[in-house]
Amino acid sequence: MPGSGSLRCLVLNGATLGAGASGDIALFDGAFCVAHERLEGLGATAFLAAICRNMLRAAAWLSGPDLIVAVTGPGSFTGLRASLAFANGLSAGYGARLRGVTTGQCYRARPEWAQAVCVTHARRNRIFAEFSDGRFWAGPPDSLDLPDETHVIGNGVASLSGAALRREELTHPDITLVLKAGLAVADSPSLQPVYVDAPEAKLPAQGLRPAPSVG
Repeated sequence: MPGSGSLRCLVLNGATLGAGASGDIALFDGAFCVAHERLEGLGATAFLAAICRNMLRAAAWLSGPDLIVAVTGPGSFTGLRASLAFANGLSAGYGARLRGVTTGQCYRARPEWAQAVCVTHARRNRIFAEFSDGRFWAGPPDSLDLPDETHVIGNGVASLSGAALRREELTHPDITLVLKAGLAVADSPSLQPVYVDAPEAKLPAQGLRPAPSVG
């Protein structure tokens, strides 16, 4: 059971939020999970603040968490933009420390997965690979050349060819692994997203229109 001196952590994974996908938000008092909610589907980000507020009230964390840990990606534009903006704002509002972890770091927090290559599904028949040494790779699945017996894990594993690969097809890491990974990294002043695909919104070629004159 938690003690009075336990670290109170809010843990958030919105990296994979989108149509047909899910994420998690949880409160941990030390290693004890006080509350956990699954975030389902594309519209889940709209209810994130309300879900969090209810969880904090139910846990009687009136002063908020001591530490916020959030998954920074790789993942979807909508889920990452909303969840990381929320984490950054919550940290500023409560004065809580802030830490970001990638999906690969979360999986590799489990000792037997420490050398695994994290493979995340992207659009247009592409994948995003995150290696244990910190390298990233993006491209078509057939272009990812991995040695036999490479351990691959994540929601993009099914698209890989090569019968000799060691496969763990998982939609997203367990929330306890997100916490474990977060406790192993340093604090951050703010969290920035790692996108599978760069946002497609671009400024017009001629730039933004000037603000209308007043008077």
